Amino acid sequence: MGTEGNTIVGVAGNADVKDIIRYISHIITSALDVKPSECLLNNYNSITMSAVNMMLKLFPELTKELNALASKFTEIQEASKKLVGIRDVGKYADNVLTIFTTYNVDPGIYAVFAALQAMEVARTCGENDAKFFLVRTLLAGSLPFNLYRVLLDYLSMDHKFPINLLKALLETI
Repeated sequence: MGTEGNTIVGVAGNADVKDIIRYISHIITSALDVKPSECLLNNYNSITMSAVNMMLKLFPELTKELNALASKFTEIQEASKKLVGIRDVGKYADNVLTIFTTYNVDPGIYAVFAALQAMEVARTCGENDAKFFLVRTLLAGSLPFNLYRVLLDYLSMDHKFPINLLKALLETI
């Protein structure tokens, strides 16, 4: 089966698709329980702008990508705000992944951005408020990766195939 102790993390090889789905549900459920504080909500825009500016400063090589996302930033933020209050894990996953695919948001860029928001909210409102953004950082990496795992394991594909395909394609550049 490829799972041990009801977790798929740290276990080599394929996992039962149901175990991956249970894990995804577990991660989403833990995120759904995190609510924004009044301080976070009152300072959301300044926290976000500080994170954007910090990201541009730290990653000038991503300026083109960040500017492309910035032009859609208001739409992305409005779509993200609609996630607050969703209790159904399937609906939550659908909405998050729809945001990523509709706007072609790179999960890695989003994860760094959310982590920077967490740093800023910790400074502004306190450490406990950082969890609101850190669960988004976790989801940004976890959802796309585990969706990828579900597809590979559901189709009984060797996990090395997409890696070898990527390596071969990178060699053509």
